[in-house]
Amino acid sequence: MSAVVAPAAPPRAAAPAPGEPAVLLGVDIVEAGRLARAVERGGEVFARHVTTAAEREAAPEAPAFAVKECLIKAVGGRAPGFAWHDFEAVAAAPDAWALRLLDEAAAELAASTGVRLDGCAAYAVRGASRDAALQRLHPGEPAEVAGVARWGSGGGLSAALAIVYVDRKGSARCPR
Repeated sequence: MSAVVAPAAPPRAAAPAPGEPAVLLGVDIVEAGRLARAVERGGEVFARHVTTAAEREAAPEAPAFAVKECLIKAVGGRAPGFAWHDFEAVAAAPDAWALRLLDEAAAELAASTGVRLDGCAAYAVRGASRDAALQRLHPGEPAEVAGVARWGSGGGLSAALAIVYVDRKGSARCPR
């Protein structure tokens, strides 16, 4: 059960007001047991399919599937050429404004679901997913795309929330 279903033909993001960055938002809420069963059934093959080697080394128990599902929803779905490795957790973190925006949305999601979103990671967005995001955020111009996600579980649910945006600077640290 997912809270948000990506549209077949994603609409373009509205142009932001001057000085305001555009963002894409994705949410994934799933029954925690269902997710645990999928991970258990798929084992190492599932982990290799969904995560990169660097992600498995850095955080082998991270909820990659739910987080990447919400990143997929943020960019508008699985674009032609999509690969799970289009999204990779990275050490560099988002712009401070992006983290503030995500924290506000996470507080709203936590209030409505009872799930505290205490996990956090920054993501590089590459390949077909980067191209899909740019089509919606910054049409016609090359740019770097980044994402940041928060996740948590409780009350039998696993919830993840992510924003994707054009990365206009290098890095601050994503607090834990």
